[in-house]
Amino acid sequence: MADPRDAPAGPLLAAAVVLVRDDDAILLVRQLARGDGRGGVGPLDDRWTLPLTGVSDQETAEAAVERICRDQLHIAPGAIEFNDTIYLVGREGTRFVVNAFLCVHWEGEPRTSAHEYGDAAWVMPTHALALAGELAEGLEAWLVGAFGREAAEETPEALAAELDDAYEQLLSGLETIPVRLHHERLADDWTPLDVITHVADAEAHYAAETRRLLDTPGHTWRPFNDAQWDVARALRARTHEPEDPTAVRARLDLMRADTRRWLASLTPAELSAYGNHAERGAVQVAGRITKIANHAREHAEQLRAMARATRLIDTATDQPSAEEA
Repeated sequence: MADPRDAPAGPLLAAAVVLVRDDDAILLVRQLARGDGRGGVGPLDDRWTLPLTGVSDQETAEAAVERICRDQLHIAPGAIEFNDTIYLVGREGTRFVVNAFLCVHWEGEPRTSAHEYGDAAWVMPTHALALAGELAEGLEAWLVGAFGREAAEETPEALAAELDDAYEQLLSGLETIPVRLHHERLADDWTPLDVITHVADAEAHYAAETRRLLDTPGHTWRPFNDAQWDVARALRARTHEPEDPTAVRARLDLMRADTRRWLASLTPAELSAYGNHAERGAVQVAGRITKIANHAREHAEQLRAMARATRLIDTATDQPSAEEA
C-alpha cells in the first residue's frame, strides 16, 4: 500500500484481522521501525498492533483482510466476521479508521518475515496491556473495551448451556457406536468408554483447578497430565477388566452435576476474574469453563471418527450396523 506518511491529513482507512487461538490468545505484530530500510507502516512504525493493512479504493475491507492472511501471515483463513471499528492514532497525529475482522479458524501456522513485521507474538489480552507504552495509540482502550465487554456478557446460564450442548454432542457420538464395540479399541488405541472416562476425569481436573484460581491467591493453573492418564488407561487395558458402562456413564453424569452446581454459584465478577497459567499466562475463569466444553467437543469428534470406523468394520465382517445393534 502507499506510505501513510505521504497521505493527506484525513483518517486513513485500514483493515485488521483479530486472530484468536483456542486458548483465547490473540496475535499482535510490531510494525517495522522507521529508518530500517524496509519501509514500515508510517506513523505506526515500531508499535504493536493487530496485523493490518491499508484498504485501497479498488478493494473491500474483507478482501484486504484476506490479503493480510495470505501475504503477511501466510495462512488460509476460514470464515471472517466483522468485529469492531478501531480508531488508532500514529505518532505524528495521523488517524487510522481500522475495520477489524474476527477469525478463529484458519489453515496453516501464522508466520511473518522480517520484511513484513519487526516481531510477532501470541498474547493474552491482559498481557497485551503490559505493552501499553508500545501499543499503537487507541489499541489499549479497544482491548480493554472489547475483551472486558466479552467477559461481562458471560453468565452462568450461558456457560451451562454451552456445557450441555457439548455433552449432548459427546453422548450422541457414543450412541452412534454399537454397544458391543464400546470396549473395542477403535481409534488411536482408545475404546469408546476410554473417551467417556477421559472426559469425566479431565472435567474433574479443569473444574478443580478453576476453583483454585478463585479460592487460592497466587495459584498457578496446573495442566491436565495427558501422558499420565494414558499410562493409567494402558494399565487398565492390561488387567482385562473393562469398566462397567453404567459406572462410566454415572461418573460422567456426576461430574456434570457437580460442575453445574458450582457454576450456578458464581457471580459475574468471579466469572470475569483472571488467574495465572504456567504456559498461557493470564487466563479467565469463564474461559476455563469454556475449555471444559471445548474439550468435550473435541472428544465428541473422536467418537464420530470411531463411529465411521465401525461402519467399515461392520461392512467387512457382515456384522449389524450401529443402527441395527
